[in-house]
Amino acid sequence: MALASGTAADGTGRDFSRLQWCALLFVVCCGFSSQMVMPLWVGAVIQDLHLSEAAAGRIGSMEFLAVAIVSVLVALRIQSFPTRPTVIVGLILLIAGNVASAFAHSEILLTAARMLCGLGKGLVVAIVFSLAAGSARPTRAFAVLNVVYALFSTFFYLVVPYAISWDGAGGAFLSMGGVAILGACFMPFFPADRLSASEISGLRLRDLPAFGYLAFAALIILWSGHNMVFTFIERIGVRDGLDVKAIGQVLSLSAFLTIAGPGLARAIDTRLGYGVPMLTAVALKIATVLVIGYVATATSFTLAVPAFMLLSLFITPYVMGVLSLADPAGRLAAASSAAMTAGSSLGAWLGGVAITAAGPLGLSWGATAHFVIFTLIVLGVAPLANRRGRAQAAAA
Repeated sequence: MALASGTAADGTGRDFSRLQWCALLFVVCCGFSSQMVMPLWVGAVIQDLHLSEAAAGRIGSMEFLAVAIVSVLVALRIQSFPTRPTVIVGLILLIAGNVASAFAHSEILLTAARMLCGLGKGLVVAIVFSLAAGSARPTRAFAVLNVVYALFSTFFYLVVPYAISWDGAGGAFLSMGGVAILGACFMPFFPADRLSASEISGLRLRDLPAFGYLAFAALIILWSGHNMVFTFIERIGVRDGLDVKAIGQVLSLSAFLTIAGPGLARAIDTRLGYGVPMLTAVALKIATVLVIGYVATATSFTLAVPAFMLLSLFITPYVMGVLSLADPAGRLAAASSAAMTAGSSLGAWLGGVAITAAGPLGLSWGATAHFVIFTLIVLGVAPLANRRGRAQAAAA
């Protein structure tokens, strides 16, 4: 799906314009900014507030939990939330939460401020994901979204270490607030209406196919395993002998290279079905997390982290495509932000416990257990999704 006018999923020939797609993509990346650089601000918070890894993990976990709760509530009544006003409220909460975070000097105050950000992010991401799910080619739409996410991250990873050098964790949070303000400037171009494909209201949630709910669970598990490691990747980099600027450079390079993940997913689309791409990628992801945990050198960190980040962004568009097959109305896709952030919340909490108890090896083996469970779910879901996709293609 190109980001241009084309044949929409509802057959009306209506899709978002290029300008609307640009606004939509930029705004959602602003919403994801705190998630992009989470390892950097987690490390800064540990140093500035003298918190343990477990405490920092709890703070990140509560932010993600707020995102998950809001995303679920919005997704269940997606038609009741007008697109542009809802996103504007979300951006206001993001700005307020990041500014409050910069001046929070205790775990309790910082947790409250990060949860405020989570409320805003939940509103923004649920609306954007529902819009993408109603486009002509949802798998490609989410792949493009992840490409833009990677480009945005590439820049942000280079900027935030300097903000941290300037004012520690406060500098990181203020830079994220500035990004949210910039995102608000794009709101005049944000889509005011959903596509007709997103307006389906006759299908009840309990009538959705079981493979949609299984894919939803798989998304939670994938991102829980990912975030166990990602939340503390800065701590692992310090163990491997890198400073925060060097870690930021590795993460920036990693983000740029991850363009290949969703880009490859966009090129392959569903030619190989849903199972083969996801199973191959998750096997490689298991290998990378074991390298990250066991090989404590700057070289291994520099090589393994890009692969680790790339593979999740390759897998996600396929899971989103399965959700869109199961629910063309876009409710599961809108709730997918809840799945990913619920998983991220769980992963941040579990990661804090694991690294405190067993160090980086605890992170690696905890993540591996998640990815094995994900593999088992995909083995059951992929054949059903492939069959539904072929049936829809034949009926088109």
